This record gives sequence, C-alpha cells and structure tokens, in this order.
Amino acid sequence: MQARPNCVKDHVVILTGAAAGIGRSLVEALLRHGASVVAADLDQARLDALQEEMHSEALACVAIDVGEAGSGDRLVDTALSRFGRLDAVINNAGLGRYQIKNDVFQNPPKFWEANDAQWERLMRVNANAVFFLMRAAIAHMMRQKRGRIVNVTTSMDSMVRGGMSPYGPTKAAAEALSSVAALDLEGTGVTVNVVVPGGPTDTGFIPDHVPIVRDKLLRPEVMVAPVLWLLSDEASAVTGMRFRANLWNENDPVQDAIARSGQPVGWLEQGRGQMATDVIVFT
Repeated sequence: MQARPNCVKDHVVILTGAAAGIGRSLVEALLRHGASVVAADLDQARLDALQEEMHSEALACVAIDVGEAGSGDRLVDTALSRFGRLDAVINNAGLGRYQIKNDVFQNPPKFWEANDAQWERLMRVNANAVFFLMRAAIAHMMRQKRGRIVNVTTSMDSMVRGGMSPYGPTKAAAEALSSVAALDLEGTGVTVNVVVPGGPTDTGFIPDHVPIVRDKLLRPEVMVAPVLWLLSDEASAVTGMRFRANLWNENDPVQDAIARSGQPVGWLEQGRGQMATDVIVFT
C-alpha cells in the first residue's frame, strides 16, 4: 500500500463537493489519516449530516457556492483561521449532464439545447470554481514552497464526444487549466495533478431514475488511494499528471501504479512546446 497510515497527518486540505459521493469518501479517508479538512458544499443539510457523522474537531464544513467569485478566498481564509495552515486543495465539486435534461443516456443533448443559464452554471462550477480556489491558495503555497492541488475532471473522450456539452467542454477547461498551472508552478514545490474515476461512478451524477445497473458502477472510494498518495510527501516530484483511479492498484509498488494508471495531464506536452513564432508578429 503506497499511502502510509497517517500519510497526511497534520495536513490541512480544502475539499469541494465534500458532502456526498466522491467528496464524502475523501473526507472520511482524510480524517482517518490525520488531516484536517475544510469541507465545502452547496448543500447545508448534507454538510450538517456529515459534521454529525464525522464528529471531528478536524472538520470544518462550509456551505458555499464555489462557482461564485470570492469563494476560493473565503475557503482559504477559513483554512488559515481555523487550522493555521493550508497544504492542499482538491477541486471535486461538479455538475453533470442531468442539469440539461433527464434523459441524456437515451437522448444525448445537442450543444445548442443548453440555454444561457445552464451553460453559465456548469462553466461556473466545473471550471471557474477550479480557478478561484487555485488562485486563492497559490500565494500561500508558494510562500511555504510546498502545496498540492488535485483537480477532478473527466475522461478525455467525455470532453469532446457528441452529446457531452456543456459538461465536456467545461471539464476540458479545468483540464487545460491544470496543464497550464503545472507548467507555471514548476520548481515552486507546488504540484498540480488530475484524478478521474475512470468510468461512470455511483454518485448523484447519475440519478436513481437512470436505467443502469448501479452495481456495475465504480464506487466513490476508488478515488481515495491515488488522491491520498498525491497529497503525501512521497509525491513531491509528481506533477502535471492525470490518473485513472480504477487502474490504480494500491497494493502495487507506487511506480507500477503510476505507470499503469497515469499519463500527462491533457495537452501538457503541447504546452511544453515552443511557441510558433513564425506566425506571430511582434511589434
């Protein structure tokens, strides 16, 4: 097992989309391994239930719309005022295709079917929120010369496949930002990586009315092992990578797990390339 017991002991982590599904599984694991968690979610009732169930002084629940400007600053301020430090952020909050229509499996929406409000809402939560929290956290992380950023996006084909708008394009924006950030932060001690489940997962993203065998879906807990390892000190040299959690075997040597489940964050290699100066006019 790569993630040692208490591998994130005394670390302070901000986690969005924390009250259910993948987020809830991560909250439980982080607390179990000794971290303090600022758990952000829009749903106050679910946060109250989470706080009651965890019954931990190391958990600070914040009801917030992460798509609103200023949300990242508020969460960072909460981490610093409550726990005195900040070591990692996990951008897990997201909205899926069912925000557009109820029968997306049977009748995938064309991109033009999303109205202005739907497009803007998914962009705010799936992309803007990632930027807001990363920007708010980065100055603190760079001062301490250490930090971990983990962004949850989606499978690369889901970003560009027909019928996936606006979900796919908004997740592609978060993926591209992860690539840019990893390159911008090289040499700072702050790492940026992406983790995705690797397939449909048994969360609220797939409502109960969907005609699907839920037992065949991935479990939210599939994300725990790779995320915990990426937050640990052992992962300090790993940045600009994306990992499929369902291919990560926590019983393998870590280098084998990385090789099996990882690849560069989307478009990272293109980002390393030289700018095409032959098509740029300098004035």
